[in-house]
Amino acid sequence: MTRYIKISFTLIIMLLISNLVKAQTTSKEGELKLHLNYQYGIPLGDFKNDMISNGSARGYSGSLMYQISPKWAAGISAGYQSFLQKYPRAVYETGDHEATSAVLTNSVEITPLMATGLFTPLAENGKILQPYISAGFGVNMLSFRQYLGEFGGADNKATLIAQGGAGLQITFGKAKESGFSIGANYQYVPYQRNGYGNMNNLGLQAGLYFPLK
Repeated sequence: MTRYIKISFTLIIMLLISNLVKAQTTSKEGELKLHLNYQYGIPLGDFKNDMISNGSARGYSGSLMYQISPKWAAGISAGYQSFLQKYPRAVYETGDHEATSAVLTNSVEITPLMATGLFTPLAENGKILQPYISAGFGVNMLSFRQYLGEFGGADNKATLIAQGGAGLQITFGKAKESGFSIGANYQYVPYQRNGYGNMNNLGLQAGLYFPLK
């Protein structure tokens, strides 16, 4: 599945859910908001040490959140983050008493779809600056490709994913229903194969949110 197919698939799902929820929402109290974010990914732990040491600016995320109360919202979120690492040419053992001089390339794509909750503890005070915390859990379409020179292979699989985040919303407008947000999400991405460990990462986000009317 290419990057553009994944992006299109994510947008289609979010639009379908948006239309479904809007058809059932008749009051402002049950407002539906769209959150769109640019995301910079930072590998952590074994992921950074063994596979990808570089950060990645190739990421985005989006959420459709139903406002349960002024402080609480729940909905669905999706995203995409691509990581790429090319290591300098070195000699690698490729078989029984065989060695190959080549460039090692690791490529990882993470595409989560999660149920998400958002808590804004100071929402009722009407202030412009609103801290928030979030949590999500769902499924992740993981693609791991590794090449030794021109030879290699791919491992595509569905895994579980869990996410916890925090940040700040900066509201604007008289009704303060829209705004700009900045924050960070920690993603737990389990993976145990071919001697590699989990692909946990930190996503730094900035974006906009606004109601769908």
